[in-house]
Amino acid sequence: MPTLKTKITLLLATFGIALVHPTEALAQRKKSSTHKTTTAKSSKKGSKKSASQTSKKSNSRHSRRQATRSRRQATRSYARSYEPKALTEEQLEKMRQDSIRLRTGGTSVSTKTLDRAIQAPELLTTRFRQADSTLSRGELRELYFAPQTKEDTDAFIAQIELSADQQIEKHRFEEALRLVQQGLWRMPTHLGLIKRACDLSTHLKSSRFNGYIYQLVELLSMISHSGDGSSPEKATEVRSLSDALLFEQLWKETPKERLTAPKEIQQGGKTYYLFSLKDEQGKSVQRYYYIRTTPYR
Repeated sequence: MPTLKTKITLLLATFGIALVHPTEALAQRKKSSTHKTTTAKSSKKGSKKSASQTSKKSNSRHSRRQATRSRRQATRSYARSYEPKALTEEQLEKMRQDSIRLRTGGTSVSTKTLDRAIQAPELLTTRFRQADSTLSRGELRELYFAPQTKEDTDAFIAQIELSADQQIEKHRFEEALRLVQQGLWRMPTHLGLIKRACDLSTHLKSSRFNGYIYQLVELLSMISHSGDGSSPEKATEVRSLSDALLFEQLWKETPKERLTAPKEIQQGGKTYYLFSLKDEQGKSVQRYYYIRTTPYR
């Protein structure tokens, strides 16, 4: 299995193109096609002009190679420095109090929320937001599968995702990131929102990227240790089907076109989702996922 640093590098490499909208990609393809047609016509006018165009193409390829090397160097730099600086105890406490207020919908911290049973998960949430590298796999698992604190969380997050994606389509990336961050205050371990935060903060060159990539990598790594997916008994545990798809694409590096609709299987009183796909050698591979629901608390 690739090392964690290799995974970080591969994930980083995807973020540079993640915000290319389909219409932009189509325009680029049309531009490329037009360029090729023009080149074909002009080649008939003489070998001298053809030679000049060949030289331009060579220079263009050289420029693209230089740009690729620059992106790789930037990627390695991010991979080395993705862990943010630790905060003071006072800053952590303030964030914990803010987290409680935002997650419970209050303007001040009530006496009830000062209970130690509630303080513990809120402190974990604060440490996760600050990309605390001392968080254990067990603590990350506790956070990821923590019960929801408000009944309307699913509907709220769905609306946030829809609104953020609409802003991305309009190239309003700062507004999209603001919406994503709003959703992460309610559900800090939501993989889809963290992935969007990584994409957007990369595009906007935001310093928050380091924290988001840490969160994404650590959560995916934790999920990978829940099971290898080779059988129902060793099923990979996730919170939702969309998380299973993200895990396949980002951690297992499965191309989107190889993913088919998962098959629902009942076994031992549990519901599993089976992905059937082919690896790079053309061999059939099956992976099982178990969806662990997070009920309202």
